[in-house]
Amino acid sequence: MLEQHLEIARLTRELASQLLEKAVLVARHFDLGTTEVRAIEQLYLSGPMTAGDLGRALALTSGSVTALVKRLQANDLVERTVDRQDRRKVWISLRGDKIEELLQPYLSTIAQGQSVIDRFSDGDLATVTRFLKEYCAASSAESLATERDGDRSAKPGGRRDASGKITGVGAGLG
Repeated sequence: MLEQHLEIARLTRELASQLLEKAVLVARHFDLGTTEVRAIEQLYLSGPMTAGDLGRALALTSGSVTALVKRLQANDLVERTVDRQDRRKVWISLRGDKIEELLQPYLSTIAQGQSVIDRFSDGDLATVTRFLKEYCAASSAESLATERDGDRSAKPGGRRDASGKITGVGAGLG
């Protein structure tokens, strides 16, 4: 069972690394930073977001998000819109006239990914989607519990008991 978990962890880590590598290449193409590209990707995938939501999605502090949004605005890539019902809330979204240009470097990746998706049944895809959602939620819940409890002994290699012995696989692998 641990072997299955480690294989899934390895594969998800490999996929995350490949996606980050793609973000680095896109960043170079547009002369942007990787964080800016990650924000663009997140806004494309999620649609308009508040600064707080964007910060949580990218694991950034509020100050970092503020600076990020300013950089994206300076490059005319995003726009800020005040919420009509709650004027305290501001939505950040990709500029509609920039989406096609920003999407261009991803078209071959999207096509290749779609060819993989097309080989799976709707039931298989529903299972994969459910698994990924639950796996992400479990990993996130573990990370939050570790932060909340102030467990400084939880290392990527595992948790340690009072004697210092590793007792389980930590958040770094799950």
